[in-house]
Amino acid sequence: MLFTVVSILLLIALNMRLTFGRFVLKLPEPERKISAENFKKYIRWIAGWKFSFLKLKTWDRALDYLIKWARKNYPGWTAWVFYALALCYVYLALSGMFFAWFVKRGLYGFPLLLHVAAGALFAISLTIILFLKARDFLPEKVGPEAAAQEKLGKAGFWCPLLKKNLPRIYLEAVAFWVFVVAGFLLAFSTLGSMLPYFNYPAQIFFFHVHRWSALASVLSACLAIDVMIVE
Repeated sequence: MLFTVVSILLLIALNMRLTFGRFVLKLPEPERKISAENFKKYIRWIAGWKFSFLKLKTWDRALDYLIKWARKNYPGWTAWVFYALALCYVYLALSGMFFAWFVKRGLYGFPLLLHVAAGALFAISLTIILFLKARDFLPEKVGPEAAAQEKLGKAGFWCPLLKKNLPRIYLEAVAFWVFVVAGFLLAFSTLGSMLPYFNYPAQIFFFHVHRWSALASVLSACLAIDVMIVE
């Protein structure tokens, strides 16, 4: 119950913050602040979407956009690694969260077998992505890129407390490394729970590590989609 409540609240809070940030960036700079009036405008803006996200053509456009983004950022055969990572992750996130939220018994049966198989492919894909992209998010690359983004005045992440845009590269780096660390914790906790060398308390520990790492992974994935993929 605790995990369900915390995970749902955090997912709602993060996605509201991300969408509110995008809404604020559409406003004139003097109006970019947290206020009741802006929140009312934000609610009307969200309501204007209605149920467009349920339409098939919306998902078709989103898929086309994702494929173009992947081909641009992962040239050649590496695009297929990204596709494998994305497909596996979608199933892992949906199946894991659905059973955690709505099925008291948890994940079991064929969905569990498919979850484990997808997890193995996800871990392999994540390792390859780490070797391909890690250098782009090291401090020696992030610093100069942040300075370049500030100089060009690129739209970043509006921080109401500082009343300024933070370069997107900072959040890209956070999303990337949290996703990677959470992904490997998911893999190691799964492997640990399958080995016969650990007692029952250790198995329970691995279960909780896996569950909370999954939440961290989903939150970082939401952030990554907003700051890396969506323009």
